[in-house]
Amino acid sequence: MGRQKQNKPRRERPSIPNVVLTPERAQEHQRVHNIAGMLDLPTIISSGQTGVALDVAAVGFAGDGHMSDDKPAYVRLTDGSVKLLPEGLRPWARGVIASNLDLREAGEASMFPCRIEFGIINGEAYAEVL
Repeated sequence: MGRQKQNKPRRERPSIPNVVLTPERAQEHQRVHNIAGMLDLPTIISSGQTGVALDVAAVGFAGDGHMSDDKPAYVRLTDGSVKLLPEGLRPWARGVIASNLDLREAGEASMFPCRIEFGIINGEAYAEVL
């Protein structure tokens, strides 16, 4: 009959921490997001120009931690300050968060902190991990 395939034992994956915010901690997060200013994006007109490069410690969504289009996305910088992202960068923020979770689930190191360039090209906001 031929050789039968043997199942390999599953590798133990490192677990992604599931952080549940206490009501007090959630209230503090909300307070920080309420006072956070919008990230000021430079408009790029020529190919010789670059956006603003920032050292980012985390990307997230305000509120209860669930990602949705009605909640503002933000970046937390390595200096501890928080900047809200324009609405056009919410899909980018979702993608970065998902990519970082994939890395961590695979046992790799987090992509944060990292340097990210932000700007506006042809009227559209952009962000690029450097």
